[in-house]
Amino acid sequence: MPTITIKPSGKTQEVAEGAFLIDAIKAAGFEVNCTINGPKHMCDVCHIFVVEGKKTLAKTSKEEAERLDNMIGVGSKSRFACQAQVGTEPVTIELLGALSG
Repeated sequence: MPTITIKPSGKTQEVAEGAFLIDAIKAAGFEVNCTINGPKHMCDVCHIFVVEGKKTLAKTSKEEAERLDNMIGVGSKSRFACQAQVGTEPVTIELLGALSG
């Protein structure tokens, strides 16, 4: 199982291949109000930075890319945790804003 490292806390969480990053964040004990997984629903609540392992995640959908393009504070490492599906390799993410605890 791939391992997700969550910064700034440094917590790690195993997650099944194909799971969404949001599920790993919740399993690690972080409270997240985002309850939507899937390509057509994005609320901006679970905006994260992928520090390492971006290539192992499923590709960014057109809808996610368009939504990110319309946000402030977005960078090349930005993803929505409810949209990013885990591949086979470890991933390190950074929680932003209210998610960071």
